[in-house]
Amino acid sequence: MRLRKLSIVLAASAIGVAALGAIPALGADHKDAPLTKAAAQSDINDLYIFKGESAAGYTAVITVNPLTSPADTASLQLDPNTVYELKVDTNGDAVPDVSYKLTVSGNGPIQDVTLRRASGPDAITNGIAGDVIMQGKTSVGAGVTTITDSTGRKLYVGPRDDPFFFDLAGFQAGLKFTGVDTFKGTNVTAIVFEVPSVPTQQLGFWATTSKKDNLGNWVQLDRMARPAINTVFVPAEMKDAFNNNTPDRDLTIYKNTFIASLKSLGAGPDLASVLLPDILTVDLSKPVKYLNGRAPADDVIDISLQAITGNATIGDGVNANDRPFSATFPYLASPNTGSGAPGAPNTGSSLTSEDGNGVTWTLPVALIVAASLMAAAALVQRKRVGGEV
Repeated sequence: MRLRKLSIVLAASAIGVAALGAIPALGADHKDAPLTKAAAQSDINDLYIFKGESAAGYTAVITVNPLTSPADTASLQLDPNTVYELKVDTNGDAVPDVSYKLTVSGNGPIQDVTLRRASGPDAITNGIAGDVIMQGKTSVGAGVTTITDSTGRKLYVGPRDDPFFFDLAGFQAGLKFTGVDTFKGTNVTAIVFEVPSVPTQQLGFWATTSKKDNLGNWVQLDRMARPAINTVFVPAEMKDAFNNNTPDRDLTIYKNTFIASLKSLGAGPDLASVLLPDILTVDLSKPVKYLNGRAPADDVIDISLQAITGNATIGDGVNANDRPFSATFPYLASPNTGSGAPGAPNTGSSLTSEDGNGVTWTLPVALIVAASLMAAAALVQRKRVGGEV
């Protein structure tokens, strides 16, 4: 049994409005580090954990290939040399007890998909391991190819509208929000995985991508749990190392780094132990809504700003995604086509190129400070329960 006190009140009182002026505009996790900027297919943008059509289980969404324009969407693929993982902690020790490992083969646009379920030591490794539980094909265009198995699990891999919504320009202008969604019209590749029922209600999740190095060893390239942890709190020269780390070592290695970042934001050092380890926790016995898990429709920016400032009415004016989500699998909106009709979507051209070559973008998202990254203001009791998750 493990108890973790995660307090929004603590975070909100520690960080005032004055701190906002010193906070850079950063990405939820879009192109957050040098290695991920060079490998869009392996760059995890966001992780969502919510309840889908099955109230007894959970749905996980991992998005990669950030800021894809409609014109480039037809060529979207996953990397055949990358392992895409959803790691699941069932007992609160920040070590994965189960991992779902997805690989693809072929160079598309339709690729072959294999999903493995690993447990024990195999769940901890980053390489290909575990039992094959699902196989099928990626989707293309607006079509939905759903891969299923006999237990009721579902898998979708393909292009979708980026579910993230935020007025980045308004944030950059000093919170002078205009309600324009910077991500309107951009697409991503989504991995949507649904488990119909689980015996353990209190779980921790994070996503990783890994590739082989020159010696044939699997090396973790990226990881993602709560939004903006790396982008806000980790210095540029340490971002790749943070992505390569595992949550069980977060406090030992990065606590002092986080304390320094918190101090620069005017926050207290105690928050470092709340932010770390970087795991997206969820109690499925309660309503699943950010900060308890994260659903695509959750307005994480407004939640963040309100928690940070103590102002219950502040917001960026973007209260929903530009395209409605579906109540049925795979939940995310179909990809944007960029038809050129009146009100045609922004395709990312308004974003600023970080290195001047028009390829690497200085990216979204002001999930700015500690308060937005907490689970609920309560004691979360985690129990180890046998069975499959």
